[in-house]
Amino acid sequence: MGSSVNSFRAIASLLMLCAAGLAQAQQRVPPGIYFRDACEAGERLTIAAVGDLLFHFNLQQQALSKGATFAQLWDPVAHVFKRADIVYGNLEGPTARNVTGYGRELKLPAQKTERFYDRRFYSGGEQDVLIFNYHPSVVADLKAGGFHVVSTANNHSADRGPLGIDRTIDELEANELAFTGTRRRGETVQKRPWSTITRAKGFSVAWLACTYALNGMADPHMQVLECFGSRGETRPEVLDEIRRLAAMPDIDAIMFTPHWGIEYAQQPSAQQRRLAHEAIDAGASAVLGAHPHVLQPWEHYTAADGREALIVYSSGNFVSSQIRTETRTGLISLIELTRAPDRKVRLTAAGYVPTWVSFVNPWRVVENTGKDSAEGLRLTMRLLPPGNRVLSSAMADLPKACGVAAAQASAQTPAADTTGAITPAAPVRVAPKPKAKDRPPSVPAVGFNTREVW
Repeated sequence: MGSSVNSFRAIASLLMLCAAGLAQAQQRVPPGIYFRDACEAGERLTIAAVGDLLFHFNLQQQALSKGATFAQLWDPVAHVFKRADIVYGNLEGPTARNVTGYGRELKLPAQKTERFYDRRFYSGGEQDVLIFNYHPSVVADLKAGGFHVVSTANNHSADRGPLGIDRTIDELEANELAFTGTRRRGETVQKRPWSTITRAKGFSVAWLACTYALNGMADPHMQVLECFGSRGETRPEVLDEIRRLAAMPDIDAIMFTPHWGIEYAQQPSAQQRRLAHEAIDAGASAVLGAHPHVLQPWEHYTAADGREALIVYSSGNFVSSQIRTETRTGLISLIELTRAPDRKVRLTAAGYVPTWVSFVNPWRVVENTGKDSAEGLRLTMRLLPPGNRVLSSAMADLPKACGVAAAQASAQTPAADTTGAITPAAPVRVAPKPKAKDRPPSVPAVGFNTREVW
């Protein structure tokens, strides 16, 4: 009798272990994110959004070489941008013409050509010096390369002081590239709101950026919108601006683009989750986060008033020369807005194209189908819903589930736990920092530190 009981208990334990293992395996695949009005008829607009545009010194040198441009860095995926109506990215650093590392102007005699990497002014992390400045031609190249709007609020915004912020705005305005999150010295909120508005196909989309910090740099003229107060609370200016935009009858959607989170953390913090939910409840249509330099999960969130929204906690790097798999892995998020017959605009679909920074000379951003990095694609598929992945050759139709299927799919989207971790995405092991001998030959053997932001 005892033997039978023991056998029964052993079998029961084995079944429980199998069930637990199956549940854990199922949790490793994030469920698809779909929206209830996905198949409603109406006018449609597609937004393409990427993460950090981080032009390290070797990328600047490549882009400024004879016959080259910054836009060539992402030329292999430019066709994705061309199929979108509005393209967004985070411009992580100033583009201050002739401004030194001390935030001062150095006047030079007229030169035959300006397209060269002059270290008196421009930098991108050489020898661990994390005070950035990009050659101002990057702005024209961003515009020519398909971008319509950028965030200028990030932890490198004040790297060249108040003058650097002013000069960056000068360059953006000269090239008619919309931006959000910074303003010139002396400008008031009435003269220049923190937000900006882009228009395409009859849609008006507002954009609002903020940053968690400025790397200890001073902001004496309050030129950069910060996300949080001294105790980590959300700054009221952020939510007030979202509410103001939401109350404007001619604004169809609001994209909130915070610079936040912990570098290289592949799960969002509780602070990120709180701000994201507050922003959507205040009126934002989607949240497109940046700064961690690695991917973080997506979340489908329904506001108190019933609006459905998408949260991209971190898009990872789009352009950079950081060399680990996690930091070379990014995505192009694709968001569809639809104006229904009732004239209301709703978020109706979302997809993404995985990207990879290729070290093949010259450096390029490519679509990652697994051929360029199987490990990078596996990482993406473990953090993001595989059902929302889009092949760039077939992005005309974003993933959708209609009617009952959409309701069921949305119901399956799990909530995050109280710590802020998105439960279905299994933790991804972060590889140790490579030794010098493991670095790609095209990467200068300088600038490695614990933050890997050279």
